[in-house]
Amino acid sequence: MATHMFSNDHRRAWLRGIVAAVAIAVGISGGVTALARADQQVGGFLVKGQIEVSYFATGGTPTWGVPLIPETNAGRGGKFQTFKNQASFYWHPAADGGNAHEIGGAIRAKWGENRWENGPLGYPITDELQARGPFNAVTGAMNAFQGGVIYWSPASGAWPVWGEILVKWSSAKRESGTYGYPTGPEVRSTTGTYSQTFQRGVISWP
Repeated sequence: MATHMFSNDHRRAWLRGIVAAVAIAVGISGGVTALARADQQVGGFLVKGQIEVSYFATGGTPTWGVPLIPETNAGRGGKFQTFKNQASFYWHPAADGGNAHEIGGAIRAKWGENRWENGPLGYPITDELQARGPFNAVTGAMNAFQGGVIYWSPASGAWPVWGEILVKWSSAKRESGTYGYPTGPEVRSTTGTYSQTFQRGVISWP
C-alpha cells in the first residue's frame, strides 16, 4: 500500500535552492526586512517584532483582523501569532533572513496536516502568493517553505510538493505548464518508486 513520506534525507539538503528558485519565479520580494517599531496593542494582544512588521506591511487589521492569541513560541526557536481572518504569521531567525510570513486558509490547514513547522516543510519563507495558470491568469495560491511548497486551486485543493518531484514539476513550468496543479500527496509504492498526481499527469522518480 502506498504511504505518504519523505523520499530521503539527502533531498532536504539540496532542496533549498530549488524552493528559493520557485519562490523567486512566482514573484516574492525577498520579504519585508525592517526594524520593528515599538510593540503595538491590537485588540486584546500585543503584536511585536518581525510579526508586527509583516502584519502591518501586508495589510494589518483590515486584512487579517485582530490577533486571537499572544505571540507564542513555535518549534525550533520560532514564534507565531494567529489572527481573526483565518491567518497566522510565523517567524524563525533562519527562515528567509528572519522575516515573518503569513499563511492561511486551505494552505495553512494542509501545512498543519504535515506537522506545521516541525514537519518536512519547515517554516514559510513567503507570504501566500498568487499562482498563475496558462496565459498568466490567476488560478490559485501558494506558499513556499524551507522544505518545499504548497499549492492550492479551487479545482485541486491544497497539496505539498517537494524534492525531486518539485524539481521535475518546476522544469515543466509548475502550475502553468504540462502538469497543472498537484491533486494528491507524494506516495511511495512497495517497489520504492515515488509518485504524485497532478491535474494533467503523474510525476514519478526515480
